[in-house]
Amino acid sequence: MVYQSDQHLSVSTLKRLLFVVALFAVLLFSVVDGQSANLRKYAGIVVDAKTGQTLYSHGADSKRYPASVAKVMTLYIVFEELEAGRLTLDSKLKVSKYAASAVPSKLYLKPGTSITVSDAIKALVTKSANDVARVVAENISGSVPKFADRMTKTARALGMSRTTYKNPSGLPDSRQVTTVRDQARLGMAIFQHYPQHFHYFKTSSFRYRGNTYGNHNRLLRSVKGVDGIKTGYINAAGFNLLTSARVNNRHVIVAAFGFNSGGSRNAKVAELIKKYMPKARRGDYWRQASIPRPTGAGGVIRMASNPVSLAIKGTPPARPASLGGGDVLTPPAVMALADTATPQPVPTPPALTTPQAQAVQVASIEPVAPAVPAPAPPNRPIDLLMGDSTKPLGVIKVAAPIELRAPQGSAPAPQPVNTPQRKSLSSLTPLDLFGNLIQGGPSTQQPVSLVPPASVGTDITSAIPDTKTAQLDRWTLQLGAAHSAEEANEILASATKEVDDLKDLRSAVQPIKTNGQAYFRARVMGFTNETEAIQTCQALKDKNIKCLALPG
Repeated sequence: MVYQSDQHLSVSTLKRLLFVVALFAVLLFSVVDGQSANLRKYAGIVVDAKTGQTLYSHGADSKRYPASVAKVMTLYIVFEELEAGRLTLDSKLKVSKYAASAVPSKLYLKPGTSITVSDAIKALVTKSANDVARVVAENISGSVPKFADRMTKTARALGMSRTTYKNPSGLPDSRQVTTVRDQARLGMAIFQHYPQHFHYFKTSSFRYRGNTYGNHNRLLRSVKGVDGIKTGYINAAGFNLLTSARVNNRHVIVAAFGFNSGGSRNAKVAELIKKYMPKARRGDYWRQASIPRPTGAGGVIRMASNPVSLAIKGTPPARPASLGGGDVLTPPAVMALADTATPQPVPTPPALTTPQAQAVQVASIEPVAPAVPAPAPPNRPIDLLMGDSTKPLGVIKVAAPIELRAPQGSAPAPQPVNTPQRKSLSSLTPLDLFGNLIQGGPSTQQPVSLVPPASVGTDITSAIPDTKTAQLDRWTLQLGAAHSAEEANEILASATKEVDDLKDLRSAVQPIKTNGQAYFRARVMGFTNETEAIQTCQALKDKNIKCLALPG
């Protein structure tokens, strides 16, 4: 009897123990599942891209899984590599067995094959291909973990303090977290730093090896002004979207995560755009909205070589930060071109004071009397000429820097103006979309370069005039740039329609080339004096048409 009792006790104890273990397991999985469900909750934010101000937020700093929105950072690093010259759009990226084994969504790339950078970009934007994300990571950093580490470091450099990346695709990983505020900041950064590539996010479809892949962002076709950026979905995250919209010279970035369906997500984002777009700033981008460009990998800008000398009557003035008068702003460190351009050794110029802002910003070739520098107020707008069109913005690039020299026989040449070099849009920070002259601190940059206009008429071949015949008493208006001559002509036609005086002047489309891609500048030439050019430029600006007056 004792034996039977002990046996019964032993079986009973075992059953109790199994019950306790089972109960503990259920509770444990419930906690884990609850944590995942919490990360799937709705979080949203609307940011005015022109001021950096938050117009709306809900759970903006709560942790969320990015899902495929993580590919925006992957693309940011691709654009860094393009700008640094380590990749071109035609570069071939090799496909490894590991990359090819990624779970869908994917292009089903075969190990040992390759894909061009251009196709990879489009595949990430449209198909959201996970195998392509791995291909990009391995070809840039050697492995996915190393690339993910670079993603996180880049996020920190951009001020995304609550974001950690563990893979380039956004596939499930409990350690890969972000916030909608951080993602909105990334959306602003990629727009500011790489406007020449931002048009990829508006790609409606992509054809590869006989198959056509559509963009998952349905708002591109259904909501006015939407021009990107990226959707995402994993079960633990829900349906996510980071998007950008520009309407009537206003610009907002919206991030909304944690929806149970793509339809409910799209409806909410459309509602946010409709409600908060009218509350966004209409006009120029403010300095406080600028986001620092990361230094280090991908941060070197290759400038044009073989400078052309051009004699002028002195040094140009510093660029006013506002066209509407008032104090002149010294650009902040985060916008300094010295952070992103390789400096050339030249004598350190003396401290240069800044003139008062004029009604219309010009790049003058006349000497300017010094003035007492004004302090930089925190909330003044800068003339960031991004525009409100949802079309690609194009590139403004100096074909060859022109060294500023004083005429022979004149007084000793002044020291170079303390102004950074102009760069192509492929290396732009928001201050210099039109190559505007910027007043900065002490610098070792080369003198600012002025670009003469292109040939006029149907011949749109880029031309640099002979320095002996260049007419510096002539003035030109630059109205923008585009990805095609047709779009540049549309800019000119629109301007001519608004300001009749332009009909009597010469319009020209000037092509330039950067990273193997052609871009086209829209210019109006033939002004006989500075006053005439400034007055016409002001008339264009009164019509909300961007304009920059240039000598030459």
